Amino acid sequence: MKKKIVLIGANGLIGKTFIEEYSSKYKIIKCLKTDDISKILKKSKPSIIFNSSGVPYDEEKMFDSNLILVKKIIDYCLKSKCFFIHLGSSGEYGRHRKATSETSELRPTTIYEGTKAAASMLIKGYAISKKIKAIIVRPYCVFGYHSKRNLLIPMIINTIIKNTKMKIYKGVHDFIYVKDFIKGIDKIIAQENKCNPGEVINLGSGKQLSNFKVLKEIQQVFKSFGKGKFKIINRKYRSYDSDFWMCDTKYSKLKYKFKCTYTFRKALIDIRNYYISNK
Repeated sequence: MKKKIVLIGANGLIGKTFIEEYSSKYKIIKCLKTDDISKILKKSKPSIIFNSSGVPYDEEKMFDSNLILVKKIIDYCLKSKCFFIHLGSSGEYGRHRKATSETSELRPTTIYEGTKAAASMLIKGYAISKKIKAIIVRPYCVFGYHSKRNLLIPMIINTIIKNTKMKIYKGVHDFIYVKDFIKGIDKIIAQENKCNPGEVINLGSGKQLSNFKVLKEIQQVFKSFGKGKFKIINRKYRSYDSDFWMCDTKYSKLKYKFKCTYTFRKALIDIRNYYISNK
């Protein structure tokens, strides 16, 4: 019998891709941020709750989605034996000068990162004290062909395709392709019995790329689509943007045997093929 998963954030990058890749393996019940989560959980009685939602910009909606929604899920978990996988953010760690591990200090510097860190602490507190099966997975910079159009990689691609102009600012990220990321989620589900209440698992590539390197890679892979005009700005776009951002992957490799199979170039080729087949 297929495991029943309530997937919150079904219209996002991670949610959409998870449905595309794993709908034959799991019985997935889609849930949007605007849905009544308490009613859906009570009716569907899932074995797994996968919360992939998050609001990074609107402050009012941020608290509803990143905190209040989480508390509603916890309330349900207190009455059931379901497995709760919550997606936090690598931004919870804030700015560090070395790769961040699951035990790195949390230093959020934005309201979004703060709400995500608060949710992690709430889940951890309930999981440990009330023995609910809840874990926090912290993604690094997940990208794919369903990425929001206002993010770096799709913006560069669209600039090339439409032959428009774009400024590229100084910055670095640890990019992980969405198909690798959801494979990590699948591995965690398969090894649910290994998970400890309130456990934190980082999922990233363990490599960081500068925005300038990202631009060069995309230009190479998408050169048949056009050129676009790019202006290199050798300063940060935002004052709090980090000079170092990388995942320490040792824990997820050792405990859950997780390893990325997509290089950045291979992932871009997969995205390019998606663009070609969906023209």
